[in-house]
Amino acid sequence: MKLTDDNSNMLKLPVSSLAIGMYVSRLDKEWLDSSFLYQGFMIESYADICLLEEECSYVWVDPVVENEQGNKFEPHHASGKTAPSKTRYINKLSMAHEYDKSHKAFSTSRQKTKTIFDDIVLGGVINTKEIKKTVENCVDSILRNPNAMLWMSKVRDSNSYTADHSLNVCILCIAFGRQLGYEKDELFSLGMCGLLHDVGKIRVPNAILDKPDKLTPKEWKQMQAHVILGRNLLMASPDIGYSVDVAYNHHERIDGKGYPRGLNGSKLSQHTKIVSLADSYDAMTADRHYSKAITPSAAIKEIYKHRGTQFDEKLALQFIEAISLYPPGTIVELVNGYLAIVLERNQKYRHLPKILLLKDASGQQVRKKLIDLTLTAQGKLEQAFLIESDHPDGYAGLKVADYHHFIMSL
Repeated sequence: MKLTDDNSNMLKLPVSSLAIGMYVSRLDKEWLDSSFLYQGFMIESYADICLLEEECSYVWVDPVVENEQGNKFEPHHASGKTAPSKTRYINKLSMAHEYDKSHKAFSTSRQKTKTIFDDIVLGGVINTKEIKKTVENCVDSILRNPNAMLWMSKVRDSNSYTADHSLNVCILCIAFGRQLGYEKDELFSLGMCGLLHDVGKIRVPNAILDKPDKLTPKEWKQMQAHVILGRNLLMASPDIGYSVDVAYNHHERIDGKGYPRGLNGSKLSQHTKIVSLADSYDAMTADRHYSKAITPSAAIKEIYKHRGTQFDEKLALQFIEAISLYPPGTIVELVNGYLAIVLERNQKYRHLPKILLLKDASGQQVRKKLIDLTLTAQGKLEQAFLIESDHPDGYAGLKVADYHHFIMSL
């Protein structure tokens, strides 16, 4: 989207009068003095208005915006007109600003998810109201800048794998949907499906879930039954959208070799196909009782390998593009032997993220330094700083959870 050359129709409005669908073209301060990354953006949610309220008293709204093809349309403005669907998003806040805003929301969502699942174990019903609040918080954060939530999804608790995994799949689904251009209500629906896809595992005995050895045929049948248990739990819950379908079918495969019914890709919903990708990716990159985590790049290679058989081919390729080889929170080793952690992806050069240097080639800690690897493409940084490989969280004593306070200080 871009502003038209004619700025004569810009409306000066107090922030209290803003509405979803308006295009903010000027602030009552310099853009560089604000938290916003871009000069001009569409208001897509009430959360955007809250952000503006924190920094401005009034703004200028442009009633005429052009899309990428140069076609004009009128966003919602004071006359009451509404904007058509907008499917391309920008990061409205920097990683540091969004991390500060979303950290508390993530921590609360994590605890709520665990509490909701624990209540079900004790015979309670699914707290739909709390589930929706959790998903809404994730959607709002990811719409502003997905990097912060993706970073925090790397922080895991081995004692609450199912709850953490479910929240992480929720985050991955929303981030992927954002990349696909889904509208906010569709992102919410995807997030609900991601958060509830494995709810049936709550009814599977821990002795099976946590068994470090290969399951017996009888135990494997009990494990597979979690999709039926999840379906039954969700069918008894009100207003949970596509979650029943996804909980039941997320272990089906495109080639028809999945379970419980051996459905092929033509009979699987888009939501199910997306959750299947996010579920597999998060499971592969997490330590489990029966397998160690693999690196993000190795998980991406597995998804690529099984595209068209286990996963929908087109969606698999789009997922790889959306998540990238080195998502936020990934421990990476550079050509020069330095170790660093990825802070933020680069949409144009996905192999050149922003990183934080942590250790030199001899393993000694170095003064923490932020580096934008796109500088290598511009000839402003040595090629020795390119990423050579990635490692699981905890490699060389480096854990993503240990850098929370540093990001908060950026």
